[in-house]
Order: sequence, then structure tokens, then C-alpha cells
Amino acid sequence: MQRVVLLPNLINRYPHEFSGGQCQRIGIARALILKPKLVICDEPVSALDASIQAQVINLLKELQQEVGLALVLIAHDLSVARHISDRVLLMYLGKAVELADAKELYTNPKHPYTKALMSAVPIPDPKLERNKTIQLLHGDLPSPISPPSGCVFRTRCPEVQARCADKCPTLEPVNGKYHQVSCHLI
Repeated sequence: MQRVVLLPNLINRYPHEFSGGQCQRIGIARALILKPKLVICDEPVSALDASIQAQVINLLKELQQEVGLALVLIAHDLSVARHISDRVLLMYLGKAVELADAKELYTNPKHPYTKALMSAVPIPDPKLERNKTIQLLHGDLPSPISPPSGCVFRTRCPEVQARCADKCPTLEPVNGKYHQVSCHLI
């Protein structure tokens, strides 16, 4: 309890008496009891307000350092992923579209979907945020039950070509072996 910043006097409380942030800390503590090498975190801060999110993210980062813990973070919030991840895999309709070191991905996205997502990530500088261009995606999200042929992103891709309908691209290295993109245009 101390490691996840919960006071020992809380041990006899009922689950409904804890806040959302405390519940997340309890979940982290329970995951750490068996001293795992890897913990999978599925949307660990999505239901928390911004200040509590930051506390939980910082706790996870500290645990990575101190315990040598590997984390697989599943998140829709790219700002959260940026703060905690060393490598990021972006997926669209269950297919990998880009894999890269976090710094490389956030500064040099290659896939059209990644570029659109990165353009929507808030920038903490109000002047830069006001002047940035957001790349909107047009069209409806295809059904994951019946995905389109070829590249699953082609129905919304601003750079679609005829060959995108024929063959599903695979992750291929660009800018060295650690940055991989699944796109016919790369």
C-alpha cells in the first residue's frame, strides 16, 4: 500500500469507499504482489480527471524504473502514451499501422492515420495549439466485422491509391529497423 501511495489505515475500507484514483492504485498494488516482470495496463487512467491521471502515470513510470517493470499500455489517449511509453504501436481496426520509438513516432509520424492522430494531440503551448492544423479524417469507420479489402485504412485515407484495395500492406522498416510502417506509400 505504501508503494502505491495508499495510507495503511485504508486497508479495511469497502471498495465503494475509494475514489477512482485510489481504485487504480489498488489495482496496481494487486498486480505487483506477485512481482511480475510485465504488467498489461488497459486504459489505466481513462476514467480519471487530469490531475489524478498524472499521478497514476507518474506512479507507473516510477515503478518501471525502480522495479524494472515492463508495461504494455493500451490507450486511446496519445498524450498518455507519450508520457509513459518507450515504443508505440498504433493500430487501426485491429491491424498494426505504425511501430516506432515514442520520440521518433511523435516527431516524425509516417502513416496517414498516425499523422491524423498526432495532429489532434493537444499542445500545451496555447500559441502553438491555436495555430496548428488538424488533419480531419473523412468517411465512416468501416465495420471491424467486415473490414475493407486490402489496407483497412483505405476508406478514410487522404492518400489512397488503387493498389490499396488489392493488397494489405505489412509493417516494413523505414528510417532504420526500429521504425516500421504498414503503408504502400512508404
